[in-house]
Amino acid sequence: MQIQKQKLDLEIIAYHGWGFDSTFWNNWPAILPHNVLFKTADKGYFLDEKHPKFSGSSKHKALFLHSYGLHWCPQEHIEQATCIVIFNGFRCFHPDDGSQRSESRKALQSMISGFENNPKDVLQAFWKNVFHPHKNKYIRKGKFDKDLLVKDLKQMDTGSFNIQNLQNGKPIISLDGGSDKVLTNNRGKSFTEITEGNAVYHFIKKAGHGLPATHHQECWSFISAMIPIFQHNGNYRRKRHQQSSP
Repeated sequence: MQIQKQKLDLEIIAYHGWGFDSTFWNNWPAILPHNVLFKTADKGYFLDEKHPKFSGSSKHKALFLHSYGLHWCPQEHIEQATCIVIFNGFRCFHPDDGSQRSESRKALQSMISGFENNPKDVLQAFWKNVFHPHKNKYIRKGKFDKDLLVKDLKQMDTGSFNIQNLQNGKPIISLDGGSDKVLTNNRGKSFTEITEGNAVYHFIKKAGHGLPATHHQECWSFISAMIPIFQHNGNYRRKRHQQSSP
């Protein structure tokens, strides 16, 4: 007699941010339950492009979107997902404040210009800022697609995420690091303000922009606690705007 495989409870597709690849999520499979199917997309910055699909066999489908990952995730996946988790997310890369916006644009333009002569130095400086305040030494060896990296930097400079794509009633978890050196201010809280109360906000004070890589245990503890709420008629709204201890 053929044994029927257990139906998956949760399927996750994770999208990394600018300057990384799918290895950004390497810490996650070890901490996830056995009945969670974890897939990683890859933008192709380091010539290893991957575009996984939801299998359709899982009851719940989640997206993990880190930073710029929110912007290059296909709209069809946002529509298919039953919940969306945004790490260090932003609608527009530059802040609204005039002086901060000017400084942010100068810094980004410096990165773009630096890529012409010293792309490896730019990447290493960026990785250091991403993992601040931790001492993680992320080094991605091998060839990389310089044109694609610069193209997406320019897109961040002028582009913005269409927030209407999230205004469909499905639950959203937005997590921020309090020591983020890449984004000025904590942008994730804004998702709770513009998605009509469908988002839960969580703040990890001593984490930086790379919080899903440096604080994966803390992130998953919070996310997994929220998952049952997704199954009970929107009760997740009762736990909005939460903040963790250091």
